[in-house]
Amino acid sequence: MLRLYVLLALPLAVCLALALPAFASAQDDDSSDDLPSSDLPSSDLPVLPDTEVEADPDTTDGGGQDFFDETGPSNIVTDGSVFDSGPVDGYRAESSTSGSIIDLPDADLPATVNVIPRDVLDDQISLDLTDVIRNAGGTTPAGDILFPDRIFLRGLEVGSRNFRKDGFLDPTFVPRDFQNVERVEILKGPASVLYGSGDPAGIVNVITKSPVLDRFADFGFTFGSFEQSRFVLDANGYTRSGNVLYRLNAAQEDRNSFVDFEGLTRTQISPAVTWLLDDDTSLTWKGEWHRHNTLGFQGTPAVSGDPLFLPPSTYLGEPANDFFMAEEFRQSLVLRRQINDDWWYRIGGYSLFYDFPNSTTAAAVLTPAVLPPTFFERTQNDGLLSEEESHSMIANLAGEFCLGGFLHKALFGVEYTYFDSATSFASNGLFVPIDGAAPVYTDPPGVPLFSADFPVFRQEAFGGYLQDIVELTPTLQLMGGVRFDTLDFQFERDVGFGPVETDETFDNVAPRGGIVYQPFADESLAFYYSYARSFVPPSGGVFLNSDILPIVGETHESGVKAELIDGLSLTAAGFFARRENDAFNLTSITLVQVGEVRSQGAELNLIGDITDAWSIIANYTYTDAVLSDPDPTFDGNRARNVPYNSANLWTRYDFYCDCCQTMGAALGLVYLGNRPADLENDLFLPGFTRWDAGVYYRRGQLGASVYLENLFDIQYAASSVNELQIFQGAPFNVRATLQYYY
Repeated sequence: MLRLYVLLALPLAVCLALALPAFASAQDDDSSDDLPSSDLPSSDLPVLPDTEVEADPDTTDGGGQDFFDETGPSNIVTDGSVFDSGPVDGYRAESSTSGSIIDLPDADLPATVNVIPRDVLDDQISLDLTDVIRNAGGTTPAGDILFPDRIFLRGLEVGSRNFRKDGFLDPTFVPRDFQNVERVEILKGPASVLYGSGDPAGIVNVITKSPVLDRFADFGFTFGSFEQSRFVLDANGYTRSGNVLYRLNAAQEDRNSFVDFEGLTRTQISPAVTWLLDDDTSLTWKGEWHRHNTLGFQGTPAVSGDPLFLPPSTYLGEPANDFFMAEEFRQSLVLRRQINDDWWYRIGGYSLFYDFPNSTTAAAVLTPAVLPPTFFERTQNDGLLSEEESHSMIANLAGEFCLGGFLHKALFGVEYTYFDSATSFASNGLFVPIDGAAPVYTDPPGVPLFSADFPVFRQEAFGGYLQDIVELTPTLQLMGGVRFDTLDFQFERDVGFGPVETDETFDNVAPRGGIVYQPFADESLAFYYSYARSFVPPSGGVFLNSDILPIVGETHESGVKAELIDGLSLTAAGFFARRENDAFNLTSITLVQVGEVRSQGAELNLIGDITDAWSIIANYTYTDAVLSDPDPTFDGNRARNVPYNSANLWTRYDFYCDCCQTMGAALGLVYLGNRPADLENDLFLPGFTRWDAGVYYRRGQLGASVYLENLFDIQYAASSVNELQIFQGAPFNVRATLQYYY
């Protein structure tokens, strides 16, 4: 652990060593907060990070003197760094960073990145990841109580190690709250060339809000069905000197559920501070504390092959026993500096601690045939110890240069990650049958069935990568990249047959290549192709064998990106992905990693503004995902929770909009086709079409929005783990938000 803390301290020490001279210089020139900002020399005003200004700037320093001149911020670089995308007004983001680390226009990237900006999150009053992913084609929910944010992307599972926050590895099991989130970027396809750990499915990068040069405070209150009550705050300010910017986001939510006894209490507090050290340098610290407590609903079982036989309100757990209490704390420190007109560097460190003690009850097996089919025996799973932590450091250097007569956009980077986990759990059988049609909760004593202890699950990895985008001609670009990783893996486990220890070292090379052809000078049309390989470190689980392999994969993607009209873009892509070394063979407790998933299909994404008043997000995906395994139980089966066809529509129209007020409405559709409920393909979830709507009004400093979900009150299955754990969607419900902008 000493080595860990030393390694974590190194980038922060480098940050401070590089930043302190500039900071001292800034302090010499601006040593007192009592000095009116109008007395500052314009050349001493610092660099601003690239963030969205959410209110009209306060043009005085509180004493009636102008902070800005008549033309705006004097001599302040307001367009951010090469590592940050610009602010988004509306539904369409013209650029992203998740697919290239540097800010790159969508037309120049030979890949698909779905960006869900803040305006979309607000219009849909998105509170969890399942609310967000509807806006990314080919993305379906697959979560359970242990990992509620689990999703499938183009037919492949996106595990916890495929989530990033502000570019840093963020493998938490705590369900994400989106109060402090500026945008969500979902990269389709392998990301190992940049991030090391990455499935061929892609990654989810959650980008948080940063301080801006403005003073405002937005207060919000969300209420609605199931006794929902949610208070939020987004407050921003800066010192009189303008050298320190600060922001605070906070949320407190309590709500019940459409499921009997189930509810939610969560709190999030997220401060952020940016020091503008000089015209070219900024140092940003972000912190986040989040607590999320629920009862731990484990879904409803199918009855006689009908996944919707039981009403969605059915709870087959034990209210007196069940709980899921999750808590996390994370922080980051990032230094950005512009070396000259062409080159930038960024150095940052990140730490995440979380734990999730739990005890949950779920239907396990059917009771003897002498009882009606609505009766089930159950198991209680107790998470006796569930503590994990993740630390990482990233350093990037990016810039432009000419070589061989071609323009190069180059990126060089290194990343160190350390992940440590200590968990144990026990499973007890509850052999007193419960009637799902009329459950009676007696909290019967459990009979021990199984226990597992994982005292050590540790991964330490170091990777170096480079990427180059070469402009061969004004219409033709090549992208190439490669990452080299070495990973030390230590796994100690005891699943009832004595302790087993695995110590392995993996070395991996992950390449990526792509080509983009843009026949028109305005970049309104682009054809692209890309190929990439992926590498995911071994995961934990009930392995008795000592040789555990990483999951590897590859993806081919080709497509066309077109700007149909100004502000409205269409992307059409075809994809083929393969993931190897999956553990599907469950006939023995010694899992054999011979499984493979092959996914192929096509995807359409339409996003942007049809007119100044009419915005749209629409997508359609065809996915054919098939399992391969020597065990005939799984060989040739379709991947669970993955339909052949899925689609989404969300469109908003503003009936009236001027400088004083806005009135609008939105209509949405979510469609998922028939899909397997389990790996064995013994049960299929029926397809469904859900309609939603929104209503919006804002006048001056007051705003109101209403989101209506499942307008026609259909009963549907949103996702499943197996035929005994099916998660049904909510019936018709309403949530409304009142906001005051100060």
